[in-house]
Amino acid sequence: MREPSELPPHLRHRPFTVAEARTAGLSRRRTRAQDLASPCYGVRATAAAPNSLLARVHALTAVTGAVVSHLSAAVLWGFPLPRALENLTVVHLTSQPGRRAVRRKNVVGHQQSLEPEEIVTGVRVSCTSPLRTWFDLAGILNLDELVIAGDFLLRRRNPLTTIDRLDAYLAGKQGRAGYRRAMRARSLIRADTDSPKETELRLLLIRHGLPEPGVNVPMFDETGGWIQDPDLSYEQEKVAIQFDGGHHAAPAQRRSDIFRDENARDAGWRVVVLTQWHLTPFAPGMEPSAVTRVRAALTERGWTPVPVPQQGRRQRARPTPNSLDTNGR
Repeated sequence: MREPSELPPHLRHRPFTVAEARTAGLSRRRTRAQDLASPCYGVRATAAAPNSLLARVHALTAVTGAVVSHLSAAVLWGFPLPRALENLTVVHLTSQPGRRAVRRKNVVGHQQSLEPEEIVTGVRVSCTSPLRTWFDLAGILNLDELVIAGDFLLRRRNPLTTIDRLDAYLAGKQGRAGYRRAMRARSLIRADTDSPKETELRLLLIRHGLPEPGVNVPMFDETGGWIQDPDLSYEQEKVAIQFDGGHHAAPAQRRSDIFRDENARDAGWRVVVLTQWHLTPFAPGMEPSAVTRVRAALTERGWTPVPVPQQGRRQRARPTPNSLDTNGR
């Protein structure tokens, strides 16, 4: 089989459109040769390029000049997303006013104004900043999902921003689409989380009428020695909550967890260990066992809700965020 002819120098090391190839004198057969791949409709790149989201958006932005945004930018930044949205085939691209929104197969084109600080230019692509990406997600995710993404922004290790920067950014977005839901999410966002499951569990407990737990608050013994930072905790009642994900099943990790919890119990703490199984109700309308277990632990330590006769509802034992509405209304 005859080897494909060499590409012109200006097309060798970057994605290019079929129209550019024709202008450069390449035949239709040449653009379909095996040494070229089509990362997206109407675009060619060397077949050695990886078939990944980064490769696709690199190709698209190279030929459109648009900025990767919304869900696609969220994936590049590593935001935790609902499973149904993690592996979308479509790519979100934003064009600035004055340029038409991108219209291509498997592309969702947006047209909106982006400030210079809302664009981060990398080696291969330009995408919206973490703060702008999170704000754009307000029009896509429900309230809980947006809070989980917001906690990720402020995570304990390698945070993408700070609370002060988040608040300053939101102050400049008043009146914009998505602002109201973003502000509702902001009232529930907490810094220093370690995983999306911590946030999911915290929101679940609040929604079922329990007081808001602290997040990764250090635990000390009577001598002031550090014991651990429980995922969630109630210092007044000395109730610690640990969410054990799949990696906790490894023998070494399990031994470490047992030692961790024994030290906490020796210091007078009640430890509640939960897994994914505890977050899902056995049947529709039933309370998740995570809520039942945490409520029992708090009650055992003397916590009681205060009734509110005039409203016919129970009042929390301590202040909690606004009631949650997963539809953001």
